[in-house]
Amino acid sequence: MKKTAEKQPKTAAEAPAPAVSSDKAAKKPKRFTLSDTSALPVRLSYLYLAIPMYMFIFGWLKLLLALLMGAILTFGLYLAWKDAPQIDISFLRKNSTVKLLCLGMIVVFWLYLSGVGGYCYQNADHHWRNAILRELVDRPWPVVYTDVPGSSGGQVAMVYYFMLWLPAALWGKIFGFVSSQIFLYFWCLIGILLTLLLVMGHMKKCSVWIVLAFIFFSGLDTVGDFVLNNSPSFLWFSGSHLEHWANGFQFSSMSTQLFWVYNQAIPAWLITMLLLVQKDNRSVIFIYAFSFLFCTLPAVGLVPILAFLGIRRIIESYDKALSVEKNVWRIIGEALTFQNLICGCFITLLSYLFLTVNSTTTNGFHMAPMELLMPSYLLFIFLEVLVYFIAIYKYQGQKPMYAVCLVSLLIIPVIRCGYSIDFCMRASIPALLILMLMVMDTVAVSKAKKDWKVFIPTVALLLVGSLTAYHEMDRSIGNSVRYSYDQSTPLYAEEVDLLTEGLTTNFLGESEDSIFFKYLAK
Repeated sequence: MKKTAEKQPKTAAEAPAPAVSSDKAAKKPKRFTLSDTSALPVRLSYLYLAIPMYMFIFGWLKLLLALLMGAILTFGLYLAWKDAPQIDISFLRKNSTVKLLCLGMIVVFWLYLSGVGGYCYQNADHHWRNAILRELVDRPWPVVYTDVPGSSGGQVAMVYYFMLWLPAALWGKIFGFVSSQIFLYFWCLIGILLTLLLVMGHMKKCSVWIVLAFIFFSGLDTVGDFVLNNSPSFLWFSGSHLEHWANGFQFSSMSTQLFWVYNQAIPAWLITMLLLVQKDNRSVIFIYAFSFLFCTLPAVGLVPILAFLGIRRIIESYDKALSVEKNVWRIIGEALTFQNLICGCFITLLSYLFLTVNSTTTNGFHMAPMELLMPSYLLFIFLEVLVYFIAIYKYQGQKPMYAVCLVSLLIIPVIRCGYSIDFCMRASIPALLILMLMVMDTVAVSKAKKDWKVFIPTVALLLVGSLTAYHEMDRSIGNSVRYSYDQSTPLYAEEVDLLTEGLTTNFLGESEDSIFFKYLAK
């Protein structure tokens, strides 16, 4: 029989599609999905702290020493970057982009109200902070003066924890002082957003109430102001500053920290959260070392927290299957990393040699006159923190961190450093942040368990405490609105002359015979 020819397709469209191999099918591009954990927030936080440190190293040190320190910092940063812990970021995938943008806009508005950048009313402390930024922009680094009133006639240098301003100051040297203020606003915004990202990763949740609790957390200042000063400010919500109600003591709310001392608060928040999220001790000294030049007084308040976290991780990493000797060597090897031992210690030594030039160190640590202040202290401690510790005891009282924060906040107010109560206000920042985290955790757990006996009182305390932040915002909004109608109301806090009062406050120091400025500074 004759073979019949196969029918050919008349058009290309009729041609059968070529078979696709299983390998090619397997290589189809997958839709991008966000991982539940990531080390990126921690790594970006390291970078945020390291950038100003590089500026200080190359702006203040002699070239050869700067190159050596820069190389040490770079290698330490590289190792810490590699060892950075993964944190939970599943909330980024679970929440809509619109919701995340709304949360971001809340932070943008909060920072706007603080006065950072000069967009809104600035509180009195901005007089000094604007002056520091101005000097860092206008004068060569290191900032050194001669013939300063009140000095012995020798060289005087600006010696202060000004690291947060350095990126903005460098920008200002290129584009002018006004642009440095704009840059400062966005630099601070990045620091706050990184902190909140770590907070949400720590709590494994993203919600409006976490952001609002962060913004409004405070002690019961309105109650103390009413009891001691018979002030009815809380009734009509004036814009008065409430937190100096207790004679000789003050803890600052989160909003007060930002509105008055943002240069210390933002780094202190970020460094505290970085220490909390670490899974081991490989980079803890490296992280902590940044605090000396960023936020010196909060660095002291971090000591008991750092010690507890380090000891806890040693206990948790102890392997009973290994001998005691092997465990000891493993624990030592984990802690004595390059970033801790070399980089962290060099940064600490450099910070010490620089900061001891400050005039405040001549009137160092001493005790408050508690024989005169005891009644004020007892009421202050009860209304500022003890009410929270009592409310959260059921869910947090068995945790060692509860005791660490409680003891820290009991002791810090009785210590003085320098000429004012700055130590009480600033050294307490890390412990207050952790207390806030424990309060937020208690609210979440008690709500989930429908434990209304804990949930309702704790939320009530938060609402009463939030009036402090409300007063801070009310003052900013009210004065900013008044400025738009009557420009005799100051909006921008004009810079003071640092040379006039610098040696009697805490911004300058006689540097001519100091080790840092004699041998290390350029």
